[in-house]
Amino acid sequence: MPTRLFLLRHGPTAAPPGCFVGSSDVPLSGQGLARLDSIRTQVQHVDSWYCSPMLRTRQTLEYLQRKGCSTGKPFFDERLREIDFGCWELQTFADIASDQEQQKQLAAWNAYLDFVFPQGEAVAAFIARVHAVLTMFSTSEHATVAAVTHGGVIRTMICLALGISPRNYLLFDVQPASLTVLELFSEGGVLRGLNL
Repeated sequence: MPTRLFLLRHGPTAAPPGCFVGSSDVPLSGQGLARLDSIRTQVQHVDSWYCSPMLRTRQTLEYLQRKGCSTGKPFFDERLREIDFGCWELQTFADIASDQEQQKQLAAWNAYLDFVFPQGEAVAAFIARVHAVLTMFSTSEHATVAAVTHGGVIRTMICLALGISPRNYLLFDVQPASLTVLELFSEGGVLRGLNL
């Protein structure tokens, strides 16, 4: 029997617009959360809930709970954290590109799969932990599972479930406070909805 996986991206954060937010534990801005109200009805009867331990995802989960969404006792899983951008945290692409030394690192980022963010996480390690949690979801005893997590995690999980190289993660524009739905089979996944 397949598992239906509901992936909720946290709401907009208080971080400066356009900057990289990975391991920085920034709060929600409070804006744009009304979008979650329509999502709540679609995930009301999910069997099992997971959440990244980051503040922005916990606040998103708490918002859903306040609005009457029954999440039971969610599991907080470190593997659902966003990638650690290292010294690029809270910088914009333009900030990084304006520094000659960092320009070289930006060029290396295009290779992606072998890239390690300066003083941050290796992309390969990030993909491995996302793959591990996706495997756990796909073999779950529950028919429906939900996870409140981050854009990079959701994009990577879509690629892995569909058998696409994670290097293509930017093909999926996962909006804040949105719902992505995957149907997970033993042979792979089917994308049932994006930015719902």
